[in-house]
Amino acid sequence: MLKKRISSIVLAAIMILTFIPSSTFAANIKDEPFSFQVTVSNKSGTTKARAKENTTSTYVHVKQTPGSVINMDVQGFRPTSGSGTNYWVNETIGGKVLLLKGEWRVKQTVYENGGRSARLRFERYATDGIVSGDWSPDSVGSAPHAN
Repeated sequence: MLKKRISSIVLAAIMILTFIPSSTFAANIKDEPFSFQVTVSNKSGTTKARAKENTTSTYVHVKQTPGSVINMDVQGFRPTSGSGTNYWVNETIGGKVLLLKGEWRVKQTVYENGGRSARLRFERYATDGIVSGDWSPDSVGSAPHAN
């Protein structure tokens, strides 16, 4: 009876661990700051590229926006089939997101589409000014999703 119970517990534990995808463990979660100005003549800016190491959402902490909101998308450096070159493409699920100040997770498909580098692209919404904050390509935690 005891052996049967222990066997059942061990089997259940193995099954649970098998179903937990390894991609849920974020790898590149160190927050790095960003800050730049967006204007009518310079409508957008990008962060530096960083390694994207799994399929988790991208973390963004917007601390300052011109006006009350800012457009943003997560771009991936995607390989071009057969040519050996890469290009930047918006991988944000649903296209651009409109962000208020605060902490957000942004769903994107950088890693799933073969990209191993990501960056943020911010675009002026209605007002000139500074956009600043922190971000990491991979995420942990419970910040709300922006999309």
